[in-house]
Amino acid sequence: MDYRLEKKVHSDLSGVKYIVEDILLNIRDVINENVFFNTKIILYELIINGVMHGNNEDFKKLVNIKVCINKNCITIEVSDEGDGIAYTHKNKGEFDFSESGRGLMLVEGLSDKFSIDGNRVTCIQYIK
Repeated sequence: MDYRLEKKVHSDLSGVKYIVEDILLNIRDVINENVFFNTKIILYELIINGVMHGNNEDFKKLVNIKVCINKNCITIEVSDEGDGIAYTHKNKGEFDFSESGRGLMLVEGLSDKFSIDGNRVTCIQYIK
């Protein structure tokens, strides 16, 4: 059950819904419902972050999306053309009321493994 998808999309918030729906349509029958729901949230949050925060909604800049599925896990990697971020892990119960950062905190919580390397976020969900 190996599956691999790579997309490069322009930084357009109005198109994020269609990008995510297209990806989900391709993987709907490949993963179970719980993993599917988490994948949907992760994709929305990471693509929106790349468009808004990474590329500052500059349509000329691209967001790169990679989704790889095998029998053990689904790996999602999203990168943008921004400078990258310094993300600090928050422990359970630490609530941050700032304007941004909650999306990444949510993605980290939904992922079994989560890493940020500059302008690239990688999430792994184990298929249970």
